[in-house]
Order: sequence, then structure tokens, then C-alpha cells
Amino acid sequence: MLSATFFGHRDFNYSPYRDRVRTIITDLVEVHGAIEFLNGFRGNFDRLCAEEVFLLKARYPVIKNVLVLSYHDRQKELSQYFDESVYLLEKRVPPQYAISYTNREMVLRADFIISGVRYSYGGAYAARKFAEQKKKIILDIFENE
Repeated sequence: MLSATFFGHRDFNYSPYRDRVRTIITDLVEVHGAIEFLNGFRGNFDRLCAEEVFLLKARYPVIKNVLVLSYHDRQKELSQYFDESVYLLEKRVPPQYAISYTNREMVLRADFIISGVRYSYGGAYAARKFAEQKKKIILDIFENE
């Protein structure tokens, strides 16, 4: 089963890029057969991507929108967007490392990375750099700018 994950900034206005995100997700489903979409649901980019996968489920009911939890003992409420939630870490880590370790596991599990990384700092940037090191296929919403 092919999967994709999303990395973008928490506080950036991604509204102008909604169509680009939808096109990338649709292509992943139709052309590449991606079924699982992993989402940490931590900021504006994650929310936009969760909404788009949720809306596309009407056309592609086989796809799964998966909420990835960073904290073992802090379950997030499963919003309307998600089919299920998972905790990817094999062991508990100190809270200050939970998100970065979870991001690394998302990169390792995913076949495709949908990137909304605009700035060269922060957790999303670090996750994208890790994905590049692991030679993951990165689909950048800012590619033609």
C-alpha cells in the first residue's frame, strides 16, 4: 500500500495553494495508487491537506486519512476528517522530542512527501531535509514559483 505524508508550516496562509494540493493528492491516487495519507494535524498546512483528502474520499472511497499521534498518552480527538489514528513510535520519548521523532517516522513510512515548506527553519523544514536524505519523492506545492 503506497502512502503519502504532509509537511508544512503551522502559521502560513496556504489558501492560495488549495488547488495545487488537491491536484497533487488526486495524482497520487489516480496515477500512483496511493491509498494512505498520514497527517500530524498540527497547523494550517496539515488542516488544509486533511480537508482535501477528506473531500476526495467521496470520489475515491478506498483512500484513508490517518491522524498520526505524537504523544502516546495524549490522544487527539479524532475529527471528522480522519478514518483512524496511529502512534508510530516504538518507545516513548521525552515530550520535547515527540514531534520531531514522529515526523521522522512519518517520512520513513511514506512513499511520497507533499511539501508546503517555504522557510528554511522549523520542524517541517527539518522533516523535509530528512526526507531528502532518505531519497523520498517530494512533491512541492511551491515548485513552479
